[in-house]
Amino acid sequence: MNRLKLLACAGLTALALSACTGDKNLAAKDPVTAAKDLSVAFRANDFDRLTHIMAPPEDYAKLEARYKDKQAKTPAPTDEESKQFADQLAEYTAPDAEAKLFAQVQPKLAQMGPQIPMGVAMMSGIMGQSIEQNPKLTPTEKDQAKAVLTAITKWATTAKLDDPDKAKQAIGVIVATARSLQLTTLADAQKLSFAQVMDKAGTGIGGVRKALAVYGFDTDKMLDSVSVAKKSQDGDKAVVTVSYTIMDTPVTFDLDMVRRDGRWYSADLLKTVEDSLSDKPAAPTGIAPAAAAPAEAAPAEAAPAAAPEQTQPAPEAAQPPAEAAPAPSAASDASGNTGA
Repeated sequence: MNRLKLLACAGLTALALSACTGDKNLAAKDPVTAAKDLSVAFRANDFDRLTHIMAPPEDYAKLEARYKDKQAKTPAPTDEESKQFADQLAEYTAPDAEAKLFAQVQPKLAQMGPQIPMGVAMMSGIMGQSIEQNPKLTPTEKDQAKAVLTAITKWATTAKLDDPDKAKQAIGVIVATARSLQLTTLADAQKLSFAQVMDKAGTGIGGVRKALAVYGFDTDKMLDSVSVAKKSQDGDKAVVTVSYTIMDTPVTFDLDMVRRDGRWYSADLLKTVEDSLSDKPAAPTGIAPAAAAPAEAAPAEAAPAAAPEQTQPAPEAAQPPAEAAPAPSAASDASGNTGA
């Protein structure tokens, strides 16, 4: 009898998991869960899912069709382009890639050390002035942006960006990431499907996040600190409040959500997708945490792009804006609830 109960439970569990998996690429039916699901996808580096739940299925189909159309019109790579791709790929995937890359970086680390404080202060000042003078930001959004900038500036001045050991570790992460992309030739890269491009983009971003963690910028910790709560709802429009902590600095912002065909989407992300499909310039989005924002502060040589430049480019809307960065609490992350 107990054995039958166990088998029944196992069957029900498998059925539930199957149902959940089937709906994982559908946006949620309530605004809070929809906002959390964007975060869950980003936290998992699941850009395929992220692209699906950024916009309604018909918009995703248009993105995919547009990508296929551009792909079909892309000419076959020349011998020179193929060679350049292969050479760049080898820099990050060859058996001795770690040693060669570190040999290139090591002499520059000592030179950049004394320049870091001045460089960080200069960039912080420029970005702070840009935020203050941006007429499209509300006073609240400016305060949020300044809080994020302050946290990143604090990190950059204490991260030991010139540390050779950390550079070795970061290079190891980037090389491992490049190898895991399993790219072969430029011709094959240009044949990747839209979903495959999104999958590899997620792998690349995951590598950048791991490299940042080497320098003490733990994006997992930041994303795990996020909580989402409903602030208001009026018909097919809602506002949710997103809170998170970046380098011990608390940040809170409101995120507009809209309902389409019974499912909820970030208003800014949806507009970005729809503007890209109509060839209109994308409107600036609201202030939100950008997990990979401090990547520029790390030594460029220590964190090169995971994918060579000649790979087939993703469509304009495929790269998720910064609003996708927040992640739900640990409980929500573990549940993976899509609200479907």
